Amino acid sequence: MICRVRGSLTGVVDEIIISVRDKHQRDVVFPYLKEKMPFVYDEVSSIGPIAGVQSCLKVAKGEYVTILACDMPFINSDVIDYLFEVAEGHDAAIPVRENGYIEPLHAVYRREPMLQAVKESISRGKKRISASIGYLKDVVYVPVGQLRTFDPDLKTFINVNKAEDMPTVDR
Repeated sequence: MICRVRGSLTGVVDEIIISVRDKHQRDVVFPYLKEKMPFVYDEVSSIGPIAGVQSCLKVAKGEYVTILACDMPFINSDVIDYLFEVAEGHDAAIPVRENGYIEPLHAVYRREPMLQAVKESISRGKKRISASIGYLKDVVYVPVGQLRTFDPDLKTFINVNKAEDMPTVDR
């Protein structure tokens, strides 16, 4: 799935960084990659994905970054491109569903403010990525309905947690 996400981002982003918990997890993933990609490791253990987000933000070079979950194999590059456009001049562009649920692992952030927000969140014992967003000053919440222009079925948000999830989706 990492290769699939990477393929979706070709031409949209300048760099792709893969976050893994540790070297053991890297060794599990590495044989499946078709080409070499940079890895970062969690600097803080046992706090979940936020540790990987922090590690990626520390080494990323761009002013803006997209943070994506690797279990979303149908990432739509047009959606990501649009989120980058919306984020320009702000701290983040984050999709929000009709029920208020946000998609923090399918969003674009200004790197430095998000890095500071993640550090603050971790220092306060808040392990959810969504908690970090509360420390950002200027967030644009993008209604997912606006994204249907680029992805009518919103497949970009489909999360695949087990093999059985794949056949239910038109590839």
